[in-house]
Amino acid sequence: MRRDLACAALGLALAGGYWAAANALPESLLSDAVGADGVPKGLAVLLGIFSALIGLRAFAPKEPAEKQSHLRALGIAALGFAYVAAASLIGYLVSITLLAGAAALYYGAPRRYGVALFALGTAALLWALFAGLLGIPMPR
Repeated sequence: MRRDLACAALGLALAGGYWAAANALPESLLSDAVGADGVPKGLAVLLGIFSALIGLRAFAPKEPAEKQSHLRALGIAALGFAYVAAASLIGYLVSITLLAGAAALYYGAPRRYGVALFALGTAALLWALFAGLLGIPMPR
C-alpha cells in the first residue's frame, strides 16, 4: 500500500511539474490551435490520471502476490536486452524475427509452424512500418 501511495504522489508531483513546464513555453504567432504546450499538457493530464488510479489501487483489496510474475517479467526484460545487443550484430530483420518468436514461445505458444509465421509476419510488418512508411533506417 505504501509503495502505491508513494508512486502516486511522485507521479502527481511529476505531472504538476510537467504542466508547469508546459505552461512556461512561449506562445508563437505561428502557433496552431493546439499550441506548443498542447501535447505536453495532455501528457501531464494523463500522468496525473494514471497516478491517481495507482493511488486508488492502494486501497483495493489485495490478492496474494506471485513470485512467478516477477520472474516472468525478468525473462521478458532479458529477451529485450538480447534483442538490443543482437540488432546491431545480426541486423534488424533477423533479430526482430527471433525476438517475436522467442516472446511467443516464452508466453506459452505451442511449438508449431504458426510461431515461425507469426515471427516472420511481425518482422515484415514492423520493417514495412518503420523503414518503409516512416522512413526510419533500420540496422541491416
